[in-house]
Amino acid sequence: SRAFQEPNEPGSTFKAITAAIGLDSGSFTADTTVSAGSSETMANGARVRDAFVHPVNQYTLTGVLIDSSNVGISKFGEKIPAETRFDYLKKLGMGARSAIDFPGESNGILNPLSEWDNQTFYNTTFGQGLAVTVPQLVGAYQTIANGGVKMPLSLVEGCTAADGTVTGVPDVQGERVFSKDAADQVSRMLENVATQGTLASQVSIPGYRVAIKTGTGEKSDRDTGAYKADAYYTTMIGFAPADDPQYVVAVNLDEPRTVKSSAATAPAFQKALTQVLKNYRVIPSGTSTPELPKFG
Repeated sequence: SRAFQEPNEPGSTFKAITAAIGLDSGSFTADTTVSAGSSETMANGARVRDAFVHPVNQYTLTGVLIDSSNVGISKFGEKIPAETRFDYLKKLGMGARSAIDFPGESNGILNPLSEWDNQTFYNTTFGQGLAVTVPQLVGAYQTIANGGVKMPLSLVEGCTAADGTVTGVPDVQGERVFSKDAADQVSRMLENVATQGTLASQVSIPGYRVAIKTGTGEKSDRDTGAYKADAYYTTMIGFAPADDPQYVVAVNLDEPRTVKSSAATAPAFQKALTQVLKNYRVIPSGTSTPELPKFG
């Protein structure tokens, strides 16, 4: 299973994780804003640029997630001590196998903090300089959707015999990683990514509030260790109903050919999440997504 065995850079899907860490640790609040251009040199000499050209914006944290600004999340991320961010990533299960322990499952790549250089400090805020498996990423978003409590992943709910006896139910005990308040704030921000982002019309599911984030990661060449030219992993991950989360869905594409940005994942994500909600007869949301400001 490539989902368990082949980690990749998660790209901008990691921005929501940086946001949750910063809010929970008290490094900033939902009202904090940062000034971010489309390309900047940081205080330690690291260079960060966005995937699109834009004027200097006074971004809210929500705005950084909606526009997926690398510079913006870097400005927020530098407010969090590296040790703090690293510890949260370990709590979320990065760099370790999931509770499933699937045969051949990868640990992903989370280098020791002592090996982070000036560029890594910033790159890891937006999902570069590390690699995760799909289950690891799902586990992190499940934590946000679940009010900050991380539940161990499993492949089965249990085994039901012909006489109705249920056995093999995993003994699930969650671990609190984020406060409920921090997780709920990030959830609302991810809802605004779904409603205000460029893919809003492609991910909308009538009747349901949806929370999403996209990500694009460069693909490495196994022979050379360098990045392959014009080759990417694209990801979309999210959950619904965002006002009462029930299911997390992730779509991860290996080197899409026609559309090479994260927009490639939108149709599959929308169809998959729609089918899940229908199949499990999930009650529609009774409210609409509160709109949050992009700029301060």
